[in-house]
Amino acid sequence: MVRVSRFLTVVCTALLFTAGCSVPPDNRPGDPAAKATAEPSASPFPDMQKVDGVALEARIPMAIASAQARGADVDFALLDRQTGSFYSSNADVQVETASVSKLFIADEVMFRAQTENRPVSVDELSTMTDMLEFSDDNAAYTLWYRYGTSDIVRAVAARYGLQRTTAPGDDQWYNTETTPSDLVGYYAGLLNGSGGLTTASTDVIIGMLRRSAPIAADGYKQHFGIVDGLPGESVHAVKQGWMCCVADRWVHLSTGTIGVDNRYLLALSSREDIFYADDMESYPDTAVVDVSDDASALHARDTLTGFVSMLFPGGTVS
Repeated sequence: MVRVSRFLTVVCTALLFTAGCSVPPDNRPGDPAAKATAEPSASPFPDMQKVDGVALEARIPMAIASAQARGADVDFALLDRQTGSFYSSNADVQVETASVSKLFIADEVMFRAQTENRPVSVDELSTMTDMLEFSDDNAAYTLWYRYGTSDIVRAVAARYGLQRTTAPGDDQWYNTETTPSDLVGYYAGLLNGSGGLTTASTDVIIGMLRRSAPIAADGYKQHFGIVDGLPGESVHAVKQGWMCCVADRWVHLSTGTIGVDNRYLLALSSREDIFYADDMESYPDTAVVDVSDDASALHARDTLTGFVSMLFPGGTVS
């Protein structure tokens, strides 16, 4: 896929009675300085000593810089539903959803059943389970074609007011584009009902996300980011995404809710330069190649998990 490089300033904000902060612009794809960081940095990562005893507002730019040293640009949005506090970094930068768009597919299945006053069939619930818990691509294709392909994304974006979520130009669900801010907005709308789903329908989706399997249907280790980065949080409902290679970079997303009451909503996206120690020149196509043991994929997963660890060094959000 051809993408236009974006050069944006990293900004972290805290809304609703919290202070804002900003850090200097980062290097985006296409910048020679960014490509120079493709080889993993020798400095410790995650650098937990650096963030020890430091407030979240100060930890954010530290985590961003550490990820950049590994050749990655990480964007995120965090909402505390209890206090209204919101923290973000480049949260309005679009990214390919990869498997995170399976959320939208499941949402539309539940919404159609509601509007047609019928239960979701046992067969479709089973397909949704495979799609959300195991991130099964074949299950996603089944429902994607059954419920209208790209119109699914348009319908969900309209219902939830997702201003920067766009349907894929090639009609492939994984090329849907969204932002960390929109994903946090989606989860908020899912939980408060503003997106149109009933509590019962929401519980079905959240329940499946809470049962997210450590290993996806394709063998990929899918608990990077939120789950592995927050070992002190025992309850989370997550949907992950990964794909390669977009503009010669790995794309990973870790999104979901944290806590029994879904208090925290967190969405992270990363784009990381591809690096192989043996200078391998061919890039893996995650649609057809098993990348469960891919060294560059592991490096990218560790980057996102380490980023979360640096944001929350205690292993919990609170």
